[in-house]
Amino acid sequence: MAVRVRVDERGRIVIPREIREELGIQPGNELLLEVAGDKIIVKKKYDPFKKLALLLGRTSFDRSIRVKAEEQALEEIDIDVGEEKRSP
Repeated sequence: MAVRVRVDERGRIVIPREIREELGIQPGNELLLEVAGDKIIVKKKYDPFKKLALLLGRTSFDRSIRVKAEEQALEEIDIDVGEEKRSP
């Protein structure tokens, strides 16, 4: 889907409702902007801690397992941030 939007005097654009709904973008969500040549790529920010919380729910487990899961989530965040920094 391609739509035309205008940049306002403060440099803002509005993401059309249809696109926000399709991608599940809610007010307050963080988005990543990536420049690729003459294109701007907008990605929905992935939060590994939220995914972890959904997967685990109210499961109880040993603290060492929780620490391991948190370390893995932090590694995933570092990978995302590293990808952003490498973008031209």
